[in-house]
Amino acid sequence: MAGITGIGSGLNINEIVTALVNAEKAPKTNQLNNLEKQTTTRISAIGTLMGAMNSFKTALDALNKPSLFEARTASTSNSSVLKATAVTTAPAGTYGVQVQQLAASSKVALQSVSGVGSAAATFNSGTLEISAGSTSISVDVTAANNTLAGMRDAINEAGKGSGISATIITDDSGSRLVLSSTKTGEGNDIQVAVTEDGETTGGNALTTQAFTPEADPDNAGAFLKPSSDSGAGGVISQAKSAKLTIDGLQLVRDSNKIEDALEGVTLDLVAAQSTADLTDGKTISLTVGVDKSSVKSNLQKFVDAYNALITSSAQLTAVVEVEGSKPVAGPLVGDSTVRSVLAGLRNEIVKMTGGGESGVRALADLGITTGKDGKLSLDDATLTKALDSNFDQVGGYLTGSDGLMGRLSGFVSSYVATDGVLKQRDSALRGTLKNIDSQRESLNKRVESLETRLFAQYNAMDSLVGQLKRTSDSLSGMLANLPGFVRKDK
Repeated sequence: MAGITGIGSGLNINEIVTALVNAEKAPKTNQLNNLEKQTTTRISAIGTLMGAMNSFKTALDALNKPSLFEARTASTSNSSVLKATAVTTAPAGTYGVQVQQLAASSKVALQSVSGVGSAAATFNSGTLEISAGSTSISVDVTAANNTLAGMRDAINEAGKGSGISATIITDDSGSRLVLSSTKTGEGNDIQVAVTEDGETTGGNALTTQAFTPEADPDNAGAFLKPSSDSGAGGVISQAKSAKLTIDGLQLVRDSNKIEDALEGVTLDLVAAQSTADLTDGKTISLTVGVDKSSVKSNLQKFVDAYNALITSSAQLTAVVEVEGSKPVAGPLVGDSTVRSVLAGLRNEIVKMTGGGESGVRALADLGITTGKDGKLSLDDATLTKALDSNFDQVGGYLTGSDGLMGRLSGFVSSYVATDGVLKQRDSALRGTLKNIDSQRESLNKRVESLETRLFAQYNAMDSLVGQLKRTSDSLSGMLANLPGFVRKDK
C-alpha cells in the first residue's frame, strides 16, 4: 500500500482502493471458505465412518479365528483344593480327582549354640556340604565368617541359584541356623555334612552343625523334630511328593503343578482333602470342555460393533427438520458409498450357507436377528442351544475365508484398506484442501497486484489533478496582474 495519498485531489485513495480490492476478493474468498468448510466436514464424516468400520472389522477378525473354537476350559468343583487349565489339545471330558497329599519342601533346624550372645558364637573353620536330594552347595567357613550370621550369609550367597537358604532363630536353648529348600518331592530332605580343616579355632566345633534326618520311633514315616530343651537339631518340615488319584488311578509327583497326567491339562494342587473326605471316597470333579463363553463374548462384540456402524451411518446421512428454518442435512446425505456399504453388509448377513437342515446356516440360527431399525439383537438362549448342540458347526459357519466373518471382513477391507474406497476418498478430499490453499495463495498474489496497480493509477490521477490545480492557480494569479484587469471582489 502507498504512503500518504490523495493530497493533490483531496480524495481518500486508501479507502477507494481498499473497497475495490475487497469487492474483487470477497466472492472468491467466500467460495473458497464454503468449499473448505464443506471439505473439512466431509473429511471428518469419512473419518467417523472409517472409525466405525474399523471397529467392526476388529470384531469380525476376533471371531474369524479357528483357535477361538479350539480353546478349552478346565474347571473344578472345589477350586480351594484343585485348580486346572487346559490348552487346545485337551480332550473334553469329566474326571474324578482325589488330592491326598501336597508336595512339600524340606526345612530343618541345626544344633543350637547356648549361652549369652550365642548368635555371635564362633566355630572352627572347615566346609559345610549342604544337599537337598541331588542339589548341593559347598560353603567354606573361615575366620572371616565363622559365626552363625557369617555362615548364614555365606549359605544364602552360595544357595541363591539352587533354592537353599538359611536364617537364624533364637529359642529357649539358644540360637541356631534354620535351613530351607525350595525343592519339593520325597527324598529331597536337607542334609549337612561337615569337614573341619583345623586352620581356625572357634568356641564351638563346626561338626555340631552336621545334620542327617533321623526317623521318629513314635511316628512311622516321620523324622525327629528339633528340641528347644536340648538344642538338638531336627526336621521342621519334611520333603514330600504330591499324591493324588484321577478316576481311581494313583499318581505321585514331586511338584504341586502337574502337567503330565492328563493330555493338555495342567493341574494345580492347592490343598489336600480332609481325612474324612478321603475316607468317604469323595472326589473333586474336573471338567474339560470347549470355551463357549469366549465365543459368546465375541459374538456380542460383533453385534455391538455392527449396531454402532448402523448408528454412525444414520447420523451421517440424516436430514433433521428444524421448525421455522431449513432442514439440517448430515454431511453424507445421499452419499452412494454409505449406501453401498450398508447394502453389501446386509447382503452378506442374510445370506444362507451350508450346514444342512439341522445345522447352522444363518445368524438367526445363533439367535442373532435384525430389527426394524436395521440393528442386530442377540438372544442368549438360542445362542446357548446352538453352541451346546452344534459347536463345531458354529465355528465352521463363522470362520475361514468362506465363513461369514471372513466374507464380511474382506468386504469391509475393500473400503478401509490403504487402497480402499474410503481411503481414496479421504485422500481426494485432503487434496482438495491443498488445492484450496493454493487458490488462496494465487488469490492473494492477484489481489496484491491489483492493489498495486490501483494505487499507481489513482496516485497518477492524484498527481495530475494536483498539477492542474497548481496551473489553474498560477494562471489565475497571472491574469489578475494584467493591465486593465479589473478584479471583482465579492
